[in-house]
This record gives sequence, structure tokens and C-alpha cells, in this order.
Amino acid sequence: MSRSTVLLSALALTVATFGTAVAQQRDLPDGPNRDVVSRRCQECHDLSMVTAAAGLSRDGWNATIEEMVSYGLRVTPDERAQLLEYLSTYLGTPR
Repeated sequence: MSRSTVLLSALALTVATFGTAVAQQRDLPDGPNRDVVSRRCQECHDLSMVTAAAGLSRDGWNATIEEMVSYGLRVTPDERAQLLEYLSTYLGTPR
């Protein structure tokens, strides 16, 4: 395989990966801490799993975060608070 083929393949993979991440982040409603939710949740799964759970109460989102921690999610207390605030505000039970 030529060097240019390898470089073009690497570039195509990078563009595809970046495009997917940007498109998924757009699926989340705008709001403070959206970037934290996007980054942390996508460490393990697609954001469609997050948006599919829309409508949970604050307690429901809190329990979901606890479940994710039990699966290995590592967040600081500040990040955890940001996740809960965003999820319950923008994907929580309609008020």
C-alpha cells in the first residue's frame, strides 16, 4: 500500500469520526453543560441512548447516572452535578 493511500485513508477516517461526533452533539438540545454530557456519555455509547431516555424525572436521571457509574463511568462530583442538571433540565420531565 502506498504512503499516499495510507494518509488518505487516515484522513477519511478522521473526518468521518469527527463528523459523527459533531452530528450527534447537535442531537442534544442547546444548553449549559451540553459539552460535558456529549463527551462523557459518548465515552461508552451513542448519544441516541441518552435522547431515547428523555422524559425521565430528576430522580430518574440521578438513578441513571448512578447506574452508569456502576458500569465504570468516572466523573468528578462537579461533572456529575453538571450531567444531572443538564439531563434533568433539557431531557427531563416536561414542566
